[in-house]
Amino acid sequence: MAKRLDNSQIIAKELIKKSFDEKLSLEEKDKLREKNNYDKELHDFFESFSADLILRPYDLSDEELEQGIIGGGNDGGCDGLFLFVNDELILDDTPLEKTKKNPVIDFYIIQSKFEISFKESVFDKWKSIIDNLFSLDTLETEDFSRRYNHDLLESFERFHNTFKALVTKSPKVNFKFIYVSLGNEVHLNVEQQADEVKLKLKALYPSPNTCVTVEYVNAQKILELYDAPAKTDFVLNISETPIIVSEEKEYIVLADLNQYFNFITNENKKLIKHIFEANVRDYQGKTTVNKEIAETLKKNNYTEDFWWLNNGITMLASEIDQKSTKIFEIKNPEIVNGLQTSTEIYNYFTSNKEMVLEGEENRRLLIRIIVPNNDDSRDNIILATNSQTSIPKAILRGTDSIHREIENYLKTKDLFYDRRKNYYKNEGKPKEKIISIQFLAQCLISILLNKPNYARARPSTLLNDEETYEYLYLNNRILNSYYKASLIGKKVKKTIKELGLYTVSEQSDISFYVMYVCSAKTLTSKEISPEQLGNINFDLFSTENIKTSAQYVFNKYKDLGRNDKIAKSNKLIDSILSDEFITQPFN
Repeated sequence: MAKRLDNSQIIAKELIKKSFDEKLSLEEKDKLREKNNYDKELHDFFESFSADLILRPYDLSDEELEQGIIGGGNDGGCDGLFLFVNDELILDDTPLEKTKKNPVIDFYIIQSKFEISFKESVFDKWKSIIDNLFSLDTLETEDFSRRYNHDLLESFERFHNTFKALVTKSPKVNFKFIYVSLGNEVHLNVEQQADEVKLKLKALYPSPNTCVTVEYVNAQKILELYDAPAKTDFVLNISETPIIVSEEKEYIVLADLNQYFNFITNENKKLIKHIFEANVRDYQGKTTVNKEIAETLKKNNYTEDFWWLNNGITMLASEIDQKSTKIFEIKNPEIVNGLQTSTEIYNYFTSNKEMVLEGEENRRLLIRIIVPNNDDSRDNIILATNSQTSIPKAILRGTDSIHREIENYLKTKDLFYDRRKNYYKNEGKPKEKIISIQFLAQCLISILLNKPNYARARPSTLLNDEETYEYLYLNNRILNSYYKASLIGKKVKKTIKELGLYTVSEQSDISFYVMYVCSAKTLTSKEISPEQLGNINFDLFSTENIKTSAQYVFNKYKDLGRNDKIAKSNKLIDSILSDEFITQPFN
C-alpha cells in the first residue's frame, strides 16, 4: 500500500510541478509527454529549483546557478556544487590574490531527490566522494574520468585550487552537505550515515577551523523557503525627522547604526550584497581608512556621534514611500557610495551580537536617498560618486550608455538585458527572456572574435580587456547585432539541451563553439562582423542546422580528449578554424 502523503508533501509536490509547467509552452509539454521525458525533466528541474531556494541569500543569477548544477550520470550524489569565499561565488577565473586573512570558504554539496523519503544510498555516494575527491592530492595522482563526470571533477579541482591558494591565510572552511527531498522523517540509520560522513571528512580536514554539517530539507522546509519574500522592497527606520530636499525624490536622514545594520542584512544577518552592485569600489579590507572607521565604531566612551565623523551613505532607489515620519519603504535600493562604511558597520555588529540584542548602540549614520529621474541620471551619479578612487574600467561597464541602449532596444523585442544583476529576475521576468551582461559578452566573443574558448574559460573577466570591449561595444552601434547574438545564444543552448545527445558537462563545453560554427556556416564566412551579425538570417538557426553544427563540434571535441580543458584551450577552435566545413552552407 502506497504511503499516504501529508499536506506539506502534497502542497510541495504540486508547487514544484506548477513551477515546472509555468516555464514550458504547451508545445514543449506535449513533446516531453510524447517522448515520455516529462518526469525526467521534472526531476532535473527540481535540482535547480532546490539550489535556487537554498542559495537565495547569495542572490545568484540563473546562469550562476546553472554553472553549479552537476546533474546527469556519474555525479557522485552531487546534483549541485557551489563554492563561496566570503560569500562570493568562485568561478575558474575569480581572482583570489587580494583575499584578506581569515577568509570563510563555504562549499555546498547538494543532493535533490524528487521522492518522499531520505535514503541511506545518498550517504554511501557521499562517503565515496570523500574517499576519492576531497583529498588534496587525489586529482593529481588518480584518474576518475570514467567514474565521475567532468563537471563534478572540475568543481572539485576548483575547490582544491581555492583551498591551496588561501591555506596560508588561515581560512575557516564550512562543508555543507544538504539533502533535499519531499520526505518528512529521517530514519535513525540515515542519521548514523550522516554522522559517518561528518567524521570521515573531518578526519581529512582536522583543523579546528573546519566545520562539517549535514542538513535535511524536507517538504515543510521547501514551502518555508519558497514563501520567504525576495527582498526587493526594504524598510528603513530612521531616528529623526528627515530633511526633504525634493519631494519624493531626495531625502537626507539619520538612522541608528543598528537600524542600518538591519537594513543591509537578510533574515540570517548576512550582508545583502546585491544592493552594493553599483558601488564599484569593492571592500578594501584593512586599509588605513577602514581601520579608522573600525576604531571609531569600537570606541565605547565616545563624545561625538558617528555621523559627525563619517561622510555617510549615498543610496539610490527606484521609489521611496514614506510610510510615516520615521519609516521609509525603499524599492530596489542601490548603495552607490559607502561600501567601506557599510562593511565596517556589518563587521562591528556581527562581532558584537550582544550589543545588538540589548540595544546598547545608539549612534547614528547619515544617509542620502535619491530617486534618479532616469537611467542616465542614475549612471551619472554612480560614476560621480565613485570617481575619487582609481577604478578598473571593466567594473563600470554596465553604466556605459551603450548598455542602456541595448537594454532599451531588447525590451522592444520582448527580451530583458540585465545590466543590473538580477534586476529583471527580481521583477519576475521569465528566465528564458533575460539576457545577462555576461551571457551576451560570451555570445559576442564567440561569434565576432572566434573565441568560444575564452567564453567557456573566462566567464567573469571577459570584458576586462580594453581593446576587446572597445570593439564589441564602444565601436559597435548596431543594436540588432546584440539582439541577434542574444537570440542565437538562447536558441543554441536550448536546442542542444533538448537534443538529449550530450551530458550537462558536454553541453557547457560545446555550446559557445556551436554558436560560432552555426553562425559561420549561415554566413559562409569564418570572419563575422557586427554588420553581418545584425543582418544574419535567424530562420537558418533551425533545430536541424544546430544539430549538424553540434555534431561537428562534438566530434572534434571528442577526438581531442573530450574534457573541459580542451574546451578552454586553443586546440578546439584552432582545429575548427583550419577546416573549410564551417564556410560551406547548410544543405
